[in-house]
Order: sequence, then C-alpha cells, then structure tokens
Amino acid sequence: MAVRKTDLRQQLLAAALECSGGDPNQTFSSEEILIAAWRNDPLSWGLRGHEHEYPDSNRIHRELDSRGKAHQGIVGGGFLERVRPRTYRLTPKGLAAATAAGGPDPEKLARLNRVLEDEVTRIIEHPAFIGWLKDSSTPRSFRDVGHFWGVAPGTPARVVRQRLQSVEETLTAALELLEERELDEVGGARGQLLFDRADAMRGLEFHRAMLARFDKELRVLGR
Repeated sequence: MAVRKTDLRQQLLAAALECSGGDPNQTFSSEEILIAAWRNDPLSWGLRGHEHEYPDSNRIHRELDSRGKAHQGIVGGGFLERVRPRTYRLTPKGLAAATAAGGPDPEKLARLNRVLEDEVTRIIEHPAFIGWLKDSSTPRSFRDVGHFWGVAPGTPARVVRQRLQSVEETLTAALELLEERELDEVGGARGQLLFDRADAMRGLEFHRAMLARFDKELRVLGR
C-alpha cells in the first residue's frame, strides 16, 4: 500500500522535531532527518529492496524540496527553513504542525507556546511596528522596515523570501493555535499572558501593509 504524501510530511515533521528537540534555532542536516525518519518507518524511507538495512537519500530530497506547483516540499511549504546547503531548521509553523500531529503532549505544547511567544513578542515590540500603531503612515523608509524583517540591500534573494515568509507564517501559526484551542490568548504556566489574538492580528496587518508599501524595493531584492 502506497504511503500518502501527507503521511510522509507528518513523518518528516516528527523527525525534524526529534532532531531539533523542539528548538527552532537548532539546525540539523538532511542526513540526520533522513535517519530519524527511517528509524521510525524503514518501509517508507528505506532503499527499495533493502528497506531495513539502508535509508534512501533520494527519497528525503524529493520530500524536502519543491519541484514546481505540483509538488511543494516541506521547505517550500514553510515548515522547514534551509539555512545552508543540506542544513535545515524547524520553523515556528513547522513546530506548530509537528506538535499538533504528535497529539496533546503538555511539554510539547508548552514549548510551542514559548516559541510563538518569543516570535510574536519580537514582532510586536519592534520600533517600526510600534511607530506604525501610532501613525500608520510610518515607517516611510525601507531601511526601517528592512530592520524589522532582517533584510537589506545585498541580502540574498532566497534569504529575503525566507524571512518574509517566516513573519507571515509565525503570526498565522499563532492565530491558528488560538483558533484550534478556541482561545483569545495564550498564557504561561504561572498565569502570565504570553500573547493574544489582537497581537497576532495587528502584527500580520502591519506585515502585509509593509509588503504592499515597499513592494518595489522588495522586488529589487528578489522577493
């Protein structure tokens, strides 16, 4: 029986979660994620005819990488970020998807909360965003919003795309988490507020407004 693509994606996300320990800053190689996936399911990730003896390196690259609109790998889908050739990290979106697929594990959910809190806080406490809340005509300089995104003239086009996508998907993941739990806010273990729906929605509104405002500059950078 053929393994569905969704199953393979879930298996890769589980393998990425295992390799990273749930830390989006922890990188891992394509070989490491392949070995983790293969150990969990040799029949899906093993070399044909030798499934229990050797992993299939071609299979991992087919599932990691996008090959046009008909096949969007988990990197193109925003679940993993390629930080350098053959080296990846789990994005907040990927962490959210991997955590959801793994069931209601309190430790994993708490880790996801902390990661999203850190990312959402970084966004909503940035001076460019705070200035925009006070005066929506700001920022007027691409340099200011470029600092928010972490891009500037000379930033490789691939990195520009990844960083823009990361902001979008982090905020979307935060909203989806709230939606799934039917909550308006996420709190910490001691009852403190981590982030709420309004934070994520305002951050997303700002991000998209800046994409439109500085579309010309971003196209020059290869958006």
